Amino acid sequence: MWMRVGRTRMDPSRSDEDSTLIADVAKVVKQLPGYHSHVFGVDAATGQGHSVMVFDTKEHLNFPLSNEDLNSRFKALNIQMDPPEFFEVTSS
Repeated sequence: MWMRVGRTRMDPSRSDEDSTLIADVAKVVKQLPGYHSHVFGVDAATGQGHSVMVFDTKEHLNFPLSNEDLNSRFKALNIQMDPPEFFEVTSS
């Protein structure tokens, strides 16, 4: 198994503006091939977040989040995303 780790940043004062965004991202991710799990954590004080997704193979990790609705919501909140990092899962 492989995991994809993503880092995000946003203005913490705007964190309550789209309360369903994370749940909607999770719905899309769960439909991807090879999906196992997804967790997201955020520091409300700083606006920094981390996402960890687990998939069957490294090839499954290379997906664009090409959902127009989600992408426009990310832009509206000025959420900045670092390029994801990939790691082989060595224990669970």
